[in-house]
Amino acid sequence: MAKKAAEEERNVKVKAKVNLKYDSDVVKMGGELEIRESDLEELQNKEYVSYTPPVQTQQTGQETGQQAPPAEK
Repeated sequence: MAKKAAEEERNVKVKAKVNLKYDSDVVKMGGELEIRESDLEELQNKEYVSYTPPVQTQQTGQETGQQAPPAEK
């Protein structure tokens, strides 16, 4: 079972710069598709896709619905 998890590759979402066939998917220019992370560098070098990594934001107490304790006077 652990072997399966190691074999599974992480997918990333990219935007096609050209009409593209990837595995069994056909995507028109400007369309989004998921590709294997291992294929990302090659497809970017050939300028077939554009990839923007997801942005991770820091959560403050206000964003999570928590309130800051009152300031002591």
